[in-house]
Amino acid sequence: MRAGPSPAALPLAIDLRDLPVVCVGAGRVAAGKVSALLAAGARVTVVAPQADERVQALCGSQTLRWLPRGYRDQDLDGAVLVIAATDDPATNARVAADAAAQSTLCVRVDGGGTAEFAAVLRRGPVTVAVSTGGAAPALARRLRDQLASAVGAEYGLLADLLGQLRADPKVQTALAALPAEARAAKWRAILDTDILSLLRDGEQTTAREVATACLFSSSD
Repeated sequence: MRAGPSPAALPLAIDLRDLPVVCVGAGRVAAGKVSALLAAGARVTVVAPQADERVQALCGSQTLRWLPRGYRDQDLDGAVLVIAATDDPATNARVAADAAAQSTLCVRVDGGGTAEFAAVLRRGPVTVAVSTGGAAPALARRLRDQLASAVGAEYGLLADLLGQLRADPKVQTALAALPAEARAAKWRAILDTDILSLLRDGEQTTAREVATACLFSSSD
């Protein structure tokens, strides 16, 4: 059995909105995965003879379909991601093999597969993900929790602000004539100010003024 994704696996942030995902299994572990997938906007099909009460409660979602039966090979057709989450290793292996045969990423909750769920910390548009390659999920969650105290809500506010400034036509015009490195230096200069402290203290207007001053400064 594969030990899981390679230690050199490439971390990717995947936009699953409106994309089809199949979860084979509907127990306690599967319920957590299904909930995360629905929160990401995926269209989820669950295949399992019985379902955890949490999965059944999620069936009211328009983007969740439950097929109350055993797994069939064709259940994976069209899926962009597959979750093998039964309590039967043989079934999980079969699901993973079928997914591999059609070049579909597969998370196998009992180890192996070609993908994994990282422990995730979200601060607005900022996402911090911790992975151990499937070797120690509890450690990944512990590290995520420790990072939570260092990465506060102000980081999400800053990302929002910088995104707004990047989309501002006046900023785009002011920076357009500069070389790429000079433009990058101005964005970095914002991070060297006390802007995070300002956002942490609720001084969003002042924070915007500080960022704008950096971008429109005549110095590099």
